[in-house]
Amino acid sequence: MKRFIVEKDVSIPMRDGIRLKADLWRPDVEQPVATILYRTPYDRAALNPDFLRPQDAVNAGFAAVVQDTRGRFGSEGAWKPLMWDQEGDDGYDSVEWIARQDWSSGPVGMAGPSYLGIAQLMAAARKPPHLKAIAPALTTSRDFELIEMGGGMRLDHLLSWVAFMAVDWMRRQQESGAPLPPDAVKLIVQAALDPRIMMDHRPLRDCPIFGLPGFPIGFEELVDPDGGAPIAAEIADIPTLHVGGWYDIFAQASIGMFQRQRDAGRTDAHLIMGCWTHSGSLGQQHGEVNFGVMASAGGSRLADRHIAFFRRYLEGAETALPAVQYFLANANEWRSAEAWPTPDTAILDLELSGTGKQEYDYDPSDPTPTVGGRTLYLGGLAMGPIDQRKLDARHDFVRYVAEACDEPVDLIGPVTANLTVSTSAVDTDFICKLVDVSPDGTILPICEGTLRLRYRNGFDRELPAEPGVPVPIGIPMGHIAWRLLPGHRIGIQIQSANYPHLDPNMNEMSRPGESAGGTIARNGISDHPGASTIRLTLAGPGRPPIILRPGGTAS
Repeated sequence: MKRFIVEKDVSIPMRDGIRLKADLWRPDVEQPVATILYRTPYDRAALNPDFLRPQDAVNAGFAAVVQDTRGRFGSEGAWKPLMWDQEGDDGYDSVEWIARQDWSSGPVGMAGPSYLGIAQLMAAARKPPHLKAIAPALTTSRDFELIEMGGGMRLDHLLSWVAFMAVDWMRRQQESGAPLPPDAVKLIVQAALDPRIMMDHRPLRDCPIFGLPGFPIGFEELVDPDGGAPIAAEIADIPTLHVGGWYDIFAQASIGMFQRQRDAGRTDAHLIMGCWTHSGSLGQQHGEVNFGVMASAGGSRLADRHIAFFRRYLEGAETALPAVQYFLANANEWRSAEAWPTPDTAILDLELSGTGKQEYDYDPSDPTPTVGGRTLYLGGLAMGPIDQRKLDARHDFVRYVAEACDEPVDLIGPVTANLTVSTSAVDTDFICKLVDVSPDGTILPICEGTLRLRYRNGFDRELPAEPGVPVPIGIPMGHIAWRLLPGHRIGIQIQSANYPHLDPNMNEMSRPGESAGGTIARNGISDHPGASTIRLTLAGPGRPPIILRPGGTAS
C-alpha cells in the first residue's frame, strides 16, 4: 500500500459564502494528481462503498475528496430534501475549487452510488470545465422513475427514508437548543422502529409525521413528479461509467441512461451490470441465492474497473474499456459486449395460453405482499431473488409456466409484457414478474414491471378504465442476464399489488394517498391465442414462441 496523507475538515467555499466540509486523501508525492470527488449527505466519515473506496482511489495515485453536502453533518447551510438544483451548483463549485489547488493536476472525476450518483448527474448538468468523468452507480432520473413505478410510488422506499430523515431532524433540533415535545419524539421513534406504521395509515397523506410543526418533508413533495429524481440522461455529455444491479430498484434507469448516451453517439459511455441489490455492500449472496464469488464486488474487481475508467478519462491512459460488462446469473461469469442488448441476441416470445381468461380479486385493504425482487432495505423488506411460493396461500394473483427446458437458455436483454387485461374497477394496477421455476418447485423472480392502468396511454394523461372491457397494455419489465438451467421452467406471475414496496391502488381515480378505503376489483388476463405475450431476448438464434399455461397459483 502506498503512503498517503489525510487532511480532515477541509473547508470548501461555495458561491454564496457557505462552506462545505470535506476530508482530503492524497498520495504522498510532490507532483499534482487528478482527483475523484465524493459528495454525500450520509456522513463523509462513514463513506465506504464497495464500488470505489477513497482508499482505492488514493492507492491508485488519485486524490480523493469526500465531502458532506450542504447542511449535512460537518457542512454549513440549510439542508432541504431533494434540493437537486442546489446540489448542481455546489457540485460545480466543489469541482472548480479542487482544480485550483496546488495538489491538483486539474481533471476531476466523481464517484459513488444512489444519492451520490444523482449528485454527479446534477453537477455534470452544470458543465464545470474541470469535471472530466463521472461514475454514477445505482442511479435514476425522473423519466425512468415513471417507467419503473408505472405511475405509482415507492411506498416503502420513500416512507422509510422519511423516518430516517425524521430521526436526523429530531437530533438536529435537540442540538440547536429547540428539542421536540415528547409526543413528537415518541411519534418519530415509533416510525423509525417500524416504518410500516406510516405505510398502513389511511388516508396515507394524513400520516401524523407529515403534520409535525417544522418538519421539512411533506407528503406532496414525495408524490410530486417534479420533486423526485430530476433530470434526464442526455445531460451527462462527458465520459460516464454507469453501474447497476440486476436486482437494484433503478436497474432500468442504469441501462436506459447508458443507452441514451450511446444513441447520442457518446462512445465514452460505459456500463457495468452486476447481480446486485440497492446497497453499498456488494456481496455474492442476494435474497435466497448465492451467485458465486465472482458476483461480489471483490470477485469482480469492481474497484479496478473504476480505476481503469478514471485512468483513461482523467489521465489519458490508453486503456481498453468494453462498452458493456455484465454478470450472467447462474452461469457465474462476467461477459463483455460492445452494445446493449448484445449483438448476438434474438427475440423470444412467451405466449400465455389457457381457457381464454384468468381472473382474480384484488382487495386494496389486503394487498398482495412484497416478496423480494427489486426493492429497498430501508424498511422491513428483503431484496433480491426470494421464493414466490410464499404467496401460494393467496388468491390474488395468477401464474403461467412453460415446459421444462432440456438445455441451458441464456436470457439476455430487455423484457416487455404485452397483455390484454380487464377490470371491474375504473383503475387498478397490473404487476408482472418473470420467474424461474426450478425442479424442486422454488420460484425465483428474475425481473418485474408495473403499470397503473389509468396511465396505459402515457404518463401525461389519466384515462379511467371501462369496467369489464378488455384493453391492451404494455409493461416494460427491465433488462436481464439470466441462464435458465436444464430442467427449469420459465414463467410469468401477474398480480395487482406489491405492498408495501408500491403504494396500493385503491381501484379508484383518487390521487395518491387520498383514499381511506378503496374498492375490490375483479381483474382478468386474456389468454386466448395472441392476446397476451411476454417478449424477451435470448443469446443465439431465434426460437419458436414458448407457450405458458396457467399453473402454480392458488386462484
